[in-house]
Amino acid sequence: MSANLIALSERLTRAEKTAFDLIGDILKRNGAVGHGDLSDLSRATGIPAQHLRTISEFYDELRPADDPPPRVRCCNGEACRAAGADALTADLGKRLDGNLSAVTCLGLCSHGPNLSLDGRVVTADCPDTVDEVVEAVREGRQLSGPEPQNPIHFPAPAQPCILLRRVCETEGGRATDYPGEGYAALEKAMAMTPEAVVAEISASGLRGRGGAGFPAGRKLEAVAKSPSPDGRRFVVANLDEGDAGAFIDKELAERDPHGLIEGMLIAAHACGAREAFIYIRHEYPYAFAALQKAVDEARERGHRDCAIQLVKGQGSYVCGEETSLLRSIEGVSPQVSLRPPYPAQEGLYGCPTAISNVETLCNLPWIILNGGANYAAIGMEGSTGTKLISLNNQVRRPGLYEVEMGVSVRDIIFDLAGGMADGCRFQAVQIGGPLGAIISGTALDTPLGFEALDRVGGTLGHGGMVVFSDATDLVTVARELMAFCAHESCGKCFPCSIGTLRAVELLDRIATDGLTGERETLLRDLCETLRLGSLCGLGGMAPVPILSLLNHFPDIWPRAGGGGHE
Repeated sequence: MSANLIALSERLTRAEKTAFDLIGDILKRNGAVGHGDLSDLSRATGIPAQHLRTISEFYDELRPADDPPPRVRCCNGEACRAAGADALTADLGKRLDGNLSAVTCLGLCSHGPNLSLDGRVVTADCPDTVDEVVEAVREGRQLSGPEPQNPIHFPAPAQPCILLRRVCETEGGRATDYPGEGYAALEKAMAMTPEAVVAEISASGLRGRGGAGFPAGRKLEAVAKSPSPDGRRFVVANLDEGDAGAFIDKELAERDPHGLIEGMLIAAHACGAREAFIYIRHEYPYAFAALQKAVDEARERGHRDCAIQLVKGQGSYVCGEETSLLRSIEGVSPQVSLRPPYPAQEGLYGCPTAISNVETLCNLPWIILNGGANYAAIGMEGSTGTKLISLNNQVRRPGLYEVEMGVSVRDIIFDLAGGMADGCRFQAVQIGGPLGAIISGTALDTPLGFEALDRVGGTLGHGGMVVFSDATDLVTVARELMAFCAHESCGKCFPCSIGTLRAVELLDRIATDGLTGERETLLRDLCETLRLGSLCGLGGMAPVPILSLLNHFPDIWPRAGGGGHE
């Protein structure tokens, strides 16, 4: 069905733009997408109106509405909730007569709570900022001044520095100013055979940094060896970093865009791709601008063997799932696809596709320059190299860190980040975004690694760490995380689309009437159905936070007849 819709769209739009692109153009031009806009587009292109509505209604930013969207958006991600987002939203709702909406993660999690005015992000940790936002809305004006940034904490001189070694303190940077070796890694790779490049990456032990942890070399080898129906192969960088609390890919793209471009071109040479895409989430406009500038500069410099195109996401968390993201690029409804076949076998437009996380690709230049064996010597067995970690403002020194794989979670929070912020006492930490486990203090000595975190019921995910103080109601956090998954479900499989809704209802009942043995059994059974029956990781991992609270925080649950939390 997707192939037929893609062919229809290409024929009607002369393959210049997808239906997704055309609807995005309406948003850019008008600031919103109206029902009449879709009807006009259908008449102009011949694309069925229902097909356009199906695409449009899938995305938060493109969802048709007759009224313009509110100018103010409050972040309701975990990091901002831990910093007091619920109170901020309630206060602004009164002061703005309800003229505001929610957004999950603006990528500024080292501050918070955060909000945006007409897309411009501000942090509400200063009361004067909130007053200024309210005044700007009432007066119909924009805000002025620089936006806040996430702090970058560089490794100590004796520690390995792979990913932050070329990070600029300013946005972007010209190719001619590309620090240090410039595109030397690409030039070295181009002098090697594709097989030799794959072998070097395989020798490094590099595993995907987007959550799955699949060996990067094996993926590129699979793409190179898989038959293609028309000879095309693709490289896709997944910058749809939707995990609340994670801002790793954002900072890499904004501060070292050429590092990503170079990594993509190395990957393209390794697997035989001549076309590549970077899929960037809507909430990252500065990353989009920095990367477009870097792509143009790389092309001017003569790196034309692989054409790189940028695609802007439009507010759908599930598009971070690889098959959903590929459908979005194709311009059809981005529902998750059954696997196998995997994208490395049949991906974008039915061709072999290497889709990788931004951080994964940014490791490739260092590996080619320094050798896979030297990379493999860093970290721990099964989890080699370094990892970028982002921390929220419940710790003393929030921001972005590069750490060697194998360091303990305790050392990251209480040594590198300086422990808890003033007035805060540690309760838990969630690693890996909204689908990650909530870890108690008893597991803080767990090493940072794929298998090590798996043994305590956790996941590395993107590497976002959201630390919760004892002022946070973790049961409410779990409920909101499940509600988020219910909202973001693509709707293709019933265990996820229906199961997440039933889980929210059950959690609401527990909050009101308490947790009984029967309700706990029902909740665990529902979680097992989600885990085993869902098509992708969204539904399959949605129960992880709940199960971690049931298993490791039994005393925080309200009990029937107990009048609240025990």
